[in-house]
Amino acid sequence: MSWMRWRHMVVVTQMAVVLALVLAAHAMAAETVKLRYFTWATNASIIIEDWIEPFQKEYPHIEIEYEAVPFAQFHEKLLTYCLAGNPPDIVHISVGYVNEFARRGLLVNLQPYFNRDMNPNDYFLEPMSAMRYPSQTSGDLYGMPFAFVVTPLYYNKTIFDRRGVAYPDLNWEWNDVRAAARKLVEDINGDGTPDTWGYFASYGYSSLEPVIHSFGGRVLDEDYNVVVDQPKAVEAVKFLVDMVLHDRTAPSSGSFSTLFRQGKVAMGIDLNSNIDVYRQEAFDWDVAVLPKGPEKRVVRAWPDSFAIMSGSPHVEAAWTYIRFVTSQMKMDRYIGDRKIPVYKPLAMSREWLQQDMKPNKQIIIQSVQWGDPLEFRPRWGEWTDLRNAPMGAVWRGQLAPEYGLKQWADGIRAVLSSPFQ
Repeated sequence: MSWMRWRHMVVVTQMAVVLALVLAAHAMAAETVKLRYFTWATNASIIIEDWIEPFQKEYPHIEIEYEAVPFAQFHEKLLTYCLAGNPPDIVHISVGYVNEFARRGLLVNLQPYFNRDMNPNDYFLEPMSAMRYPSQTSGDLYGMPFAFVVTPLYYNKTIFDRRGVAYPDLNWEWNDVRAAARKLVEDINGDGTPDTWGYFASYGYSSLEPVIHSFGGRVLDEDYNVVVDQPKAVEAVKFLVDMVLHDRTAPSSGSFSTLFRQGKVAMGIDLNSNIDVYRQEAFDWDVAVLPKGPEKRVVRAWPDSFAIMSGSPHVEAAWTYIRFVTSQMKMDRYIGDRKIPVYKPLAMSREWLQQDMKPNKQIIIQSVQWGDPLEFRPRWGEWTDLRNAPMGAVWRGQLAPEYGLKQWADGIRAVLSSPFQ
């Protein structure tokens, strides 16, 4: 055989091998993959039209089977699927459950995929700490946020103007809130009960924990020891309760949302996801970054997230869907204008910022740098509401703050020392 003929045969063989590989890769790419997507988002048409259908136009070989149940049933049914050896591929995962699910080995570690495919500069990293395991600071991602909420200070500008009080700004500390509340409270009919309250001092988790942390306290320490009955947490609670019982500038009960909409409270903490509710009101209002405490400024922040179940046979396809949804530049109807997209280019877009509408969303974005999910773990869903009875008694003046916090702390300890079912 001549050298030229031999060379020709080698070239032909190599081309055939390359062609075979290309055809094989094309066949693999074209092979249909069916993903099971399980969520508590029961508004199926929005998810299907805004997320799934655009995704399938770009990835027609990946089919998605969508199932949704109400949140109250979601995690129990998800565990049932897992115990039966039939887990879904993609799920929504709550900050209150990621710790337990990751500890049980039920979730895929998404950190390698994020490192491979995502530019961290394009995403808000603060809410991602809620999805890290085992540590919220140094652990790996076991859920990928797609949107999140923070806790700004809402204030009624109409009341502030009427009382001649300057609006809150970044210089404010919690003592400034207390001082302003004394000026803002109004007893119009002179019956001894304020008709307009200065501040809404709540013991709900979105309001109480940021204040406790700003005073240097915590509910749980880094090792999950219960410390909410320690001096700095007690100091924070005393500060809030004094506004209720001593200053009489804050109500002992009720709903901030209701009172704020009625124009009966000048300021209070709420989620940015409630802006649509307040936009319906006629009075003028806005938001500010939460004030600084004696030790630091803390804004509570937590995300809505995707996770991939460890039993999924289609991890790459599931991650492809997650990557697609979390990098869209179009505002969808599920996240909407209420929650902050984790994708910075969308959050900073004119579409999401809505600069011609209340509130000033640049303030909400500014808040993120102090965002912290705080103690959503472990077993948060089992112990957070144990605060209600003792803290309610504290707010009514029936129990001293240190004793109310001791009762709540003992309840948390009982939960954490019991077997996890």
